[in-house]
Amino acid sequence: RSKDILARIGGRPGHIFNLGHGVLPDTPVEHVKNLVQFIHATTRTKR
Repeated sequence: RSKDILARIGGRPGHIFNLGHGVLPDTPVEHVKNLVQFIHATTRTKR
């Protein structure tokens, strides 16, 4: 799903990928870390 969100953003600057909503308390911390790493790696060349 994160790939889809990034595709819809289309590389436009200024978007904040917010984790505040929808991360349930029982979500493994490792999953959240992996998502953040993926977002950073995917958008690094576009920043």
